[in-house]
Amino acid sequence: MSDYSVELYREEGSQSRSVVLSVGPDGAVKLDTYDTGEVVERTWGHEDYEWWVDVPSSQVRKLLFALLRDRYSGRSDAVDEFAAFCKKEGIDYEWDSWR
Repeated sequence: MSDYSVELYREEGSQSRSVVLSVGPDGAVKLDTYDTGEVVERTWGHEDYEWWVDVPSSQVRKLLFALLRDRYSGRSDAVDEFAAFCKKEGIDYEWDSWR
């Protein structure tokens, strides 16, 4: 069971792929891919193949820092963009300044 889960990508057809991001109740993050189709059958000998990356909750702060650094590095408007992102996603935040 996860607290948050969303399908990030879906491809339908003779080859199908689904990519799902989830965050579990303990805060662990999982990015999971599930493939089905003829190529999977020929390659693996059965109709589906799944692989994933798990990040334990103990590493989520490090992951968050790395993702935010990657997204906002080199951007002079990073603070405004980050505030707008939080607002759009319904994430509580405080904006403040010092004069």
